[in-house]
This record gives sequence, C-alpha cells and structure tokens, in this order.
Amino acid sequence: MGRKEQLGLTVMRGLVRHPRLADRVFRLDRWGNIVGPDRFEDPYPIYERMRKSGPVSFSPFFQQWAVVGYDEAREVLSSPSFGVAGQMQLLMGTRPYSQLADQTKSIFLKALLFTDPPLHTRLRSAVSRAFTLRQVQRLEPHIKTIVAGLLGNLKPDSPWDVMSAVAQPLPIQVIAELIGVPRDRWGWITERSDVLRRIVDPFVPIDIREVDRCCDELASFYSELADVRRSSPTDDLLSVLVGVEVEGQLERSELISLLAILMFAGHETTTGAIGNALFALAKNPDQRQALVDRPELWPNAVEELLRYDSVLQTDPRVALQDVTIAGKAIKKGQNVTVMLGAANRDPARYDQPSRLQIDRVEPTPISFGHGIHHCVGAALARLELRIALPAIIDALGDYTVTDVAWKTSLAFRSPSRLQLNAA
Repeated sequence: MGRKEQLGLTVMRGLVRHPRLADRVFRLDRWGNIVGPDRFEDPYPIYERMRKSGPVSFSPFFQQWAVVGYDEAREVLSSPSFGVAGQMQLLMGTRPYSQLADQTKSIFLKALLFTDPPLHTRLRSAVSRAFTLRQVQRLEPHIKTIVAGLLGNLKPDSPWDVMSAVAQPLPIQVIAELIGVPRDRWGWITERSDVLRRIVDPFVPIDIREVDRCCDELASFYSELADVRRSSPTDDLLSVLVGVEVEGQLERSELISLLAILMFAGHETTTGAIGNALFALAKNPDQRQALVDRPELWPNAVEELLRYDSVLQTDPRVALQDVTIAGKAIKKGQNVTVMLGAANRDPARYDQPSRLQIDRVEPTPISFGHGIHHCVGAALARLELRIALPAIIDALGDYTVTDVAWKTSLAFRSPSRLQLNAA
C-alpha cells in the first residue's frame, strides 16, 4: 500500500466533513453515499445494495473489496492470507496521523488489535491469562453492584439518557476494576480513552497535540502503576501483565499499549451494545415483553441482539498474498473490509435476517470478530449485557425512545444519546 491508498483515505476524511459534496461525488457509485447522515442512522440499506453484487465484491471507486456474506466473512477473518497491521501502518503514514509523536504511533502500531503474528500471538498470549473464565466470573457480583448503583439514580418521572447514565459508566468501571486502575482515576482514564478511540476511526477529526499529550500521560500513568505492581502484585490484570514482563515475554512499551487499547476497547463495544439493544427492543416491544415473560431467554437474546445490530460494523484487512474468496481473485496488497453488520444479516445464513427474534436458533453473530482477532473480552461483554439489560428493562418497564442521536462513525455503530421515558 502506498500513495494511492493514502490519498484515498485523505479524500474520504474530507467527504465525511462535507456531506453535500459527498452526495455529488457518490451519486454515480452503485453503493451510494456511504458517509451520508442516513448511513449513520441506518446503514443496512447500503449493505443490501452491496449484497446485490454478491457476497464479495470490488469497488473501483473505493479501491477495495467488501465482504458482506457470513461464511465469506468468517473465511477472511480466520485466514492467514489476510492481516490487520497494514491498515494501521497506512493510517500512521497518512496526514495528520503521520505527524503524531513516535510514542503515540508506537501505542497503536504495537496494539493487540492492529498486529499480526508473531507479535500478535505473543501479545494475545499475555493478555489472555487475565481474561480467563474464572476472572470474568469473579466480576459478576461487582457488575451487579455497579448496575444497581447506576439505576439508583434513575428519575422515572423524567426523560433519561441511558447512554450517559448506564451504558457508558458501567463498562468503564468494570474494565478499570479488571485492569487495576484506582477508583479516583476512573474519570480521568475515561476521558483519555475517548481521545484514543478517535484514532481508531479515521474519519473523526483529531487534534495532534491533544492525542500526543494524552498518550504521554497514559504512558507515564501506566508505567508508574506497573512499577507499583512489580513490588506489590495483586490479582488484577496489570499484575498479570507485569509478571509476563518480568519473565521477559513483554516489553514495557508493549505493556503500555495493551493497557491503553484494552481500556477503550473494553468499554466501546459494551457501551454501544447496551444502547443498540435498548433501541432495538423499544422498536420491537413484542420481543421486549417476551423477555419479561420468559427471562430464561436472555442468554440467547443477547446473542440475537448482537447479531441484529452490531456495534463494530467494519473489520478491515489487507491481503498478504493472492487469494480467492467466493470465486473472486483478491491480489496481494489489496484492502478488504469485512462488513460485520452486513454479514450478521446475510439471508444465506439467516431466515428473515432483518427481523429481531430473541428465540432465534443459534444466532451465532460475528460481532466480536472471528479467528485470531476474536475479541479477547467477548465473554466479559456478554456478562455485562446479561446483567445490565434485564435490570434496565425492569426499572423502566415498557419504555419509549424520546430522542436518539447516532455516532458519526464508519467503524462503530451506537447511539451517542438515547433518551428513554419510563412507562
């Protein structure tokens, strides 16, 4: 990947900021305007236009492949013929990201989410020690306590923004507790994690100085905290990672990158999933009532809700060699975007895929990815959803949506604001 891809990324960033120009530019493309306001409110019509060209298709306009088929998505995500590192390298070589400080770039280039084997294998092995089933299960009482406390602030007689009240603070507090961040720094770490999230979505404007300052502060904070854990280990994730560092299997810069990225990745998807689920259940009150009547359906309902409206909508890859998927010849170096939201609604995999059906047999969404990059915190996210969603519905009853605003993001889909009225 070179100047052509960098130029394409720069152009796309500009079009996101100028929707009217984007309408004119994209009017002749068969996919339509993928950066228009309608796309953020409801991306699924665009995915169906993509699907008309088959499960895998190439856009000369965007100079990349789109994968919208479920089976094809799983094949790409599990294939060693595709990698993720090239996408972050492309981003860091494009203005304004190329102007970031070396330490800032290192945090992202060494991140678990954006590395390929063998580095990815070593990093995932280190962090997987903390995301064991036992570690996740021990957090269940803590999660219930947090949810109860947040819902205790509910004022049933007035509209309630569930995103700021529960969906955002819950996963932040959970992942901070898991990592070992002191409680008095939870608000501070939340603000800095939000800055890092903007880097992952290349169509969101960023302030270079703000990002560099944020990464400097995080590096100092996590390094100092790691030194404390080295002398006085506890049972948190940071202590586990410091132990791996002591064994010589992890560098300090890699440890800092792991913690910084896990902090925002650990709450972004869960926050969005709570919002998406509550919005979907408001639009499908019969399914919400079914959960009230049959609470034993909640584990399956969580899977169906994740399938129905995935938070992570796109999962980009770069072809590491020539490969054929669904009869399409993809050349080495070409960009491939797995459209997770589209794959989760593939009619070749699901009957009536656009319908929310909480008792659907084996929803098996790929919302957390697939293969070696499957989300390491997926089990924790599912646990938070199984605890938070029933509690919120119990507190609000047959709630209605009075206001909703969606994130302007091609990568993440979720409400930035979701105002609910209790029954």
